[in-house]
Amino acid sequence: MSKMFLSVPVVLLILTGVNECHFLQKLKCPYTPEQKGQQRVWCKRDSDNHECCSGIAFQAGETQVMEGKLTVQDDGQSFVVSVNSLPQGDGVYWCGLKNSSNVIVKLAESQLYSTPPGFVWGILRWIVFLLLLLAVISTCICSKRKTRSEEKKNQLYESVLEEKQR
Repeated sequence: MSKMFLSVPVVLLILTGVNECHFLQKLKCPYTPEQKGQQRVWCKRDSDNHECCSGIAFQAGETQVMEGKLTVQDDGQSFVVSVNSLPQGDGVYWCGLKNSSNVIVKLAESQLYSTPPGFVWGILRWIVFLLLLLAVISTCICSKRKTRSEEKKNQLYESVLEEKQR
């Protein structure tokens, strides 16, 4: 019975261990081979005018942008912006390219959060896991104590019966 109780937290540990607790948001920005050398753009959409945004432009090949707040990886078909910190706060962010006419071509957009629910859940589920593990261990201990107590009562009852029969 105790093996069954202990298998539950082990399964939960495996499930909670699959997802990392740190938070990293990414936005994949695919481009065509003709656009490969164009300047990259990262910006936050304006809340009043959804056609405008404020942000930065950076060169192809740069891997750290905004003092390490953004990490960029390029595979020749797309660049992926990994967000370590959102200095402009929650909102819709774009990634794109700046063409020769200085027009931004939006490649992708996504709603990004400073502290998303997924990150909070990543921490909370570890707390829930530890509480569940504590509950399982407590149940095992109580169950063993109850069993020992019942065994002692049975032994005492049997010894009393034996003495009465003599």
